[in-house]
Amino acid sequence: MPIRVLDAATVGRIAAGEVVERPSSVAKELIENALDAGATSITVEVKDGGIGYLRVTDNGCGIPADQVKLAFQNHATSKIQSEEDLNDIRTLGFRGEALPSIASVAKVTLTTRARNAESGVRLIVEGGEFKDIKEHGCPEGTTFIVRDLFYNTPVRRGFLKKPAAEFGAVSDMVSRMILGNPGVSIRLINNERTVYHSFGDGNLRHAALAVYGRETAKKLIELDASSGGLRISGLIGVGECGRSNRGQQSFFVNGRVVRCALLTQALEQVCKSRVTIGQFPMCALHVTLPPHSVDVNVHPNKLEVRFRDEMSMRQGAEALIQKAFEGERLLDVARAMQDDTEPMEKASVQLAVAPEVTEISRENPEKPAPVVLPVESVRMDPPPAPDFPLRERRAPQAGRTDAVQLAYGRVMESARGGQSLREPGARTVPMRVAEPEADSRPLESVEPVEPPKAPAPNLRIIGVAFQTYIIVECGDRLFMIDQHAAHERILYEKYRKQLESGTASQQLLAPMIVAMSPRERALLMDNRALLMEVGYDVEPFGERDIQVRSVPHVLGQAELKPLFAGLVDRLDQLKSATLDRRRDEVIQASCKHAVKGGDVLSDLEISGLVEQMLSTGSPPTCPHGRPVMWVLRRYDLEKQFKRIQ
Repeated sequence: MPIRVLDAATVGRIAAGEVVERPSSVAKELIENALDAGATSITVEVKDGGIGYLRVTDNGCGIPADQVKLAFQNHATSKIQSEEDLNDIRTLGFRGEALPSIASVAKVTLTTRARNAESGVRLIVEGGEFKDIKEHGCPEGTTFIVRDLFYNTPVRRGFLKKPAAEFGAVSDMVSRMILGNPGVSIRLINNERTVYHSFGDGNLRHAALAVYGRETAKKLIELDASSGGLRISGLIGVGECGRSNRGQQSFFVNGRVVRCALLTQALEQVCKSRVTIGQFPMCALHVTLPPHSVDVNVHPNKLEVRFRDEMSMRQGAEALIQKAFEGERLLDVARAMQDDTEPMEKASVQLAVAPEVTEISRENPEKPAPVVLPVESVRMDPPPAPDFPLRERRAPQAGRTDAVQLAYGRVMESARGGQSLREPGARTVPMRVAEPEADSRPLESVEPVEPPKAPAPNLRIIGVAFQTYIIVECGDRLFMIDQHAAHERILYEKYRKQLESGTASQQLLAPMIVAMSPRERALLMDNRALLMEVGYDVEPFGERDIQVRSVPHVLGQAELKPLFAGLVDRLDQLKSATLDRRRDEVIQASCKHAVKGGDVLSDLEISGLVEQMLSTGSPPTCPHGRPVMWVLRRYDLEKQFKRIQ
């Protein structure tokens, strides 16, 4: 077959196939044109999924009457003037392909009136051919009506999905436009019913309210951080806001909605322990950087971008996203109490519990918090170690680091300074407790808990449900705390800090011998350097066994056989994983000896655990992403009991 130049109609339809894939592509191009025209209000109306009818109306600057036909010619645009402008693109459109591509595969009616013009123009184009153009009375701005998409290309039309599915794509695209342009009021109408209607007041959380609803919008975490020429701002959803796919991750680079694997990876790396395994964080993140640092001309639909320095961009994005979680607490009372309609009241922290449970005050954070115990539990000699589920698993030479050690340490510290002890229902009687003897102090390595950086309302521990969930009252909220998830996160954070400071490992007085199969021993030896890095010192012993010389501090006297069996299983599953991923898995496995659901905790242990949560800076999730706490409002409870309507 001889080579020949294609005719204009064929070229136009080929180009249209690159730009116009489905109704959502049409809507995207027209909305971006409206935004470039300075519109502050945009309405998108859809019927038949956008296949039969799609209308986009804006109040932008409009198109001058003498340029209306020119706008439908290939590569005609007002947004760039020369090749140099491609290195400094500040508009959403720049190729001049959208209108001619849409007009070549649909029936288009354009009504527009430029600002300060006495009248407007109405133009009809079908299949790329001009049918009619005349003067028309209309408000300032532009309206596009696109009918019968792909009517002249039946093969392309046959690839479209059902109207409901096509509208779903339009809805998803419009929702991203709302999140990307909170200063513009955008309305979506489907079959004469309003689906979205954003405020357009410039508040991104209000835009999220229009898209996701009230409950989700108020749980999103705000971010606004910058470094050098890079700035990232927006909202991030973790914890309960986690999703089963990445469909609710929206990224905007210099105002342009994009799909970007690099930004997705940066977000998920930071949030990996803040969402449940198998779920993904949601976000609406705006990335601003110099135009010359990013190439937006790498995809026909301009949905992908390329960064000049991808490694620096990835590292910078992770560092800035991490700032959204600075200052968070495992038990963040202030955030949990915050109401979306009223300013949050702040007061000094006071942990007040039922008469039979410990009471801890923070009125003077510079001194150890006094602990008030039932009088019958007080001894004049050093109190014995509380009966804690982990006590039997501690090595004699290891420093105690769990919640009960902390609580016990607070009792001892408070006892040294004198305190008030009371019996439930009785008057307070000042007493002093004897200083423990030097050889009987088991808590030399326990670090005192720093008071929370931010004040919070009063807490009252009510009790434990099902030997698993600690119930705490705070104002008009009830906090349900998973004791296992909370303690596991506390140990995990402590372990990580010890690793960073080089104090994670404790040497055993006598090496412990663990029997292993040849395969298990070989796998452990292959990962010996990794295990050494996180606090384990293992060596071959004989032909099959291994000897353990040191273990992480957080383990205490753990049962090493099941522990190493679990490590082997994890390492076997992660043979091809990165070193960081395997390291994190080993750390998580080492925290498995935290208190479990069903372990019976004493009042002292409960208060110690809650006290640690108040001062531990970490995500309110366990290392696997499960939530640590669930909040129940008094309003919801009273509504359930029909006290209010």
